[in-house]
Amino acid sequence: MDYLTLKTAVSEASKTLSGSRISDAWQAGPGEIVLVTRSGPGMLLSIDPVRPGLFLLKPDDLPEKFPTPFTDLLRTRIKGTTIGPIHITEPGERVVTLSFAAVWPAKEGTPLNMVFEVMGRRSNLIILEEERILVPLKPVPKDKSPARPVIAGERYRPPPPRPGIPIENVDTHSLPILTFAGIPGYVHELIQNIRGLSPFTANQAVRLTLLNHPEGDGEDNREDLAGTIREMVASCTGEVGYMLRSGGKIHLSPFEPLHQETSDTLERFSPFSKAAAAWRKSDPSGRGEDQSGPAYLKKGLTEKLERIRSSLDHVDAEEERCRAHNEVRVMAETLLIHVGQIPAGSESVKLPDPYDTSLELTIPLERTKSPQENANDLFSRARRMKRGLEESGSRRSKLEAEIHEVQLAMGALNGKNDTQPARILLNIAASHPTIKAKGSHVPYRGPGRRHMVDGFTILVGKSSTDNEKVTFKVAGPGDLWLHARDYPGSHVVILTEKRHVPDKVLYAAASLAAAGSGAKNDTAPEIMVTERKWVRKIKGGKPGMVTVERFRTIRPRM
Repeated sequence: MDYLTLKTAVSEASKTLSGSRISDAWQAGPGEIVLVTRSGPGMLLSIDPVRPGLFLLKPDDLPEKFPTPFTDLLRTRIKGTTIGPIHITEPGERVVTLSFAAVWPAKEGTPLNMVFEVMGRRSNLIILEEERILVPLKPVPKDKSPARPVIAGERYRPPPPRPGIPIENVDTHSLPILTFAGIPGYVHELIQNIRGLSPFTANQAVRLTLLNHPEGDGEDNREDLAGTIREMVASCTGEVGYMLRSGGKIHLSPFEPLHQETSDTLERFSPFSKAAAAWRKSDPSGRGEDQSGPAYLKKGLTEKLERIRSSLDHVDAEEERCRAHNEVRVMAETLLIHVGQIPAGSESVKLPDPYDTSLELTIPLERTKSPQENANDLFSRARRMKRGLEESGSRRSKLEAEIHEVQLAMGALNGKNDTQPARILLNIAASHPTIKAKGSHVPYRGPGRRHMVDGFTILVGKSSTDNEKVTFKVAGPGDLWLHARDYPGSHVVILTEKRHVPDKVLYAAASLAAAGSGAKNDTAPEIMVTERKWVRKIKGGKPGMVTVERFRTIRPRM
């Protein structure tokens, strides 16, 4: 979306959603956030560089959930709040601020905002609390942007303003003299002087002016151009929208644009959100290109590479945390040595280090547990950390091998235009996985909660009885079964249909298994993964109680 279309989308969203209560919120993909209101309409905020913008969607058009740690925080802080003002933060800039009012007493009166920056590949979505960054959708560390880091805890700094005056303040004197010749050069000059004009809107403003006032001289046309631009700004009400297919491109517009070629087609929608939804679902090339074509595959490979590198960062952090397993074990041993000296109900205790009496250890405790129970918990944690350290090496090797595979597929795509390696690697369907075809929404009435990720169905048990149905009545022997290790929780099943399950789907299911278990507060929970045929009911046991004959474990990012 350029500035005028974003301004129109914000205007319609503000009229439609201000004052509405948020009933749910989730992440729909690497760069998409969904907010759903109790009154029905949903709002999609997309930082996808191909189709970025703010979109109002009907309940049937909402994309599926994409489980991530960001989703958990988003729902915790946004769900249940009331939408306040939605506005463009600075005239001429593509930065939107959405305000939310908390209704629960603990947070009532605390400013909670979401800043939505629509700036192509530098787009971002940031949740703020009292002007501090609570969490960004796309972190930008200090080493990449020393002047404007976008990381949790930093004070939010808006993007630096671009040169020129805002489009809303255009007058005759702020415009260069317009002549009939040299339109491309004049359009470029116009964009440099007016903040908020895109190449498309600037070209349209010039051509509309020359069409409506062909007889005027330079000065007259300059006055007419200022009037045309003011009319374009006034059209940003959200009442209508247009989608123009021209020269192999698709343009979204709040005003009626001119046809430039006989082959151009123009569609009118009311309200504007219908035009925006159609534009979002359209082929970015404008040529009806199959989404398994080179451009779409290249985008998919780039996103996959970013996810793998993010996972590698997580492995680094996890290794750093797990290296402290010996220190945790020593704390457990120290508690057992001094078990009779620890007052009941203590939150922490300071005791001499048994391996170096000149040092003192500060050991956190759970007040409701005895020193013996606290020691047992620390021993268990130390064992999990040691296992995690052992597994991280193989995980790192696997991720590095995946990076190599992506680079080979990208090389085949760029060098020989060979799409086959990319198609195999991405395992993509004919259409984008996060966009449902019209009329494809069918309510799920089987056991468990259903999630769709990249064309795979993931079922999550809602209770012990539901777990039993999901595992033994729905899942087949070859389907994948997941469960949090050493914790009670939901049975999670991936219906594979004899297909290879990509890592993205597997780790999405693992995140759901962790979130639906006692491990949801564990920073690195272990999730068991096995084929359903290795899961057995416990004879005489309660519903949902099982034993697992063989399995492997993975650690989703929480």
